[in-house]
This record gives sequence, C-alpha cells and structure tokens, in this order.
Amino acid sequence: MFERMMGYDSAEFQRIVLLMSKFLISSLLLALLGGVTGCSSTWEDFSLVHIPDIQQGNLVTPEMVAELKPGMSKRQVRFLLGTPILIDVFHPDRWDYYYALKKRNKPVDQKRFSVFFRRDKLLHYSGDIAPAENLQRLKDEKEQVVSVPDYEDEGGIFEALLDQVGVELEEE
Repeated sequence: MFERMMGYDSAEFQRIVLLMSKFLISSLLLALLGGVTGCSSTWEDFSLVHIPDIQQGNLVTPEMVAELKPGMSKRQVRFLLGTPILIDVFHPDRWDYYYALKKRNKPVDQKRFSVFFRRDKLLHYSGDIAPAENLQRLKDEKEQVVSVPDYEDEGGIFEALLDQVGVELEEE
C-alpha cells in the first residue's frame, strides 16, 4: 500500500529499503567502531584493555637537586630526596636513586641520580638530573596565595521547586 502511495513498484521499493538498511547498518557499525577506539589517533593506541602507566623508584626533581648543599648530613639528604633505592654494601658512602616511567606504547623514561658522602656529609652528586636554575623564582611561584570567596548556599533542587510554587521554607 505504501509503495502505491509513493509511486514505486514493489521491486523498486524493496531495493530502496534494502539500500537504506545497508546504509543504516554500516553507519551504526562505523559509529560503534569510533566509540570503541575512544578517538585513538593511531592503531597502536587502540586497545580494549587498559594499560596503566608504571612508575618505579624515587622521583628526584630538579628543585630537590637545587636544594642539595655540600656538607648536608645523610638524614637531611634522606629527608629531601627520600630513601635511596640502593645503598651498596661495599660503598656505603654512595646512595643511588633510580626512577623509571613506562607509558603505554612509549619507551621507558629512566633517570639515575647518585649522591656521594664522606664522613656522613654530602660531598657531591651526579646523574641525569640537573638542579633547577632559578630556585628562588620557583619558590615564589609555589608560595602564591590565592583568595577564594566564601561559599554561598543557594539551596538545592527541592528549594528551587518550592520557590517556583511559592512556598517558603523556614530558616533555622
């Protein structure tokens, strides 16, 4: 009946319906594939399994290194950098810090840092991490004070509905 109203014969109408259903199915499959990939830009990023970033070791930052001063005690260095990953039994005056970050489908980012002592006082350090240059500027940026306005209770959905109706609640 619908075919006669639109002016198509039965075979042509069936062909149009088949063509439209193929288009609809292919559009849905394409949208589903786009949703499953999570807008990944490359095929290597596509995975149905979540692969977390893996961090190992102590993260030693340039700011931490900039605060190291010759003559510091082992306790002060441990407080500043954290417990070392390796204290060699044969070289107790050397502490080694190691940090590795493995991100999904990317090479491992490794940083090594060694601290050397003489008579339990910091002698020197070496490694992949250079001290931050303008430490005072970095400290000033960290100590920035931000004023936050006080919270004003505007009520919830229930109070807004009561206001629309014209009912006022008693405040305690």
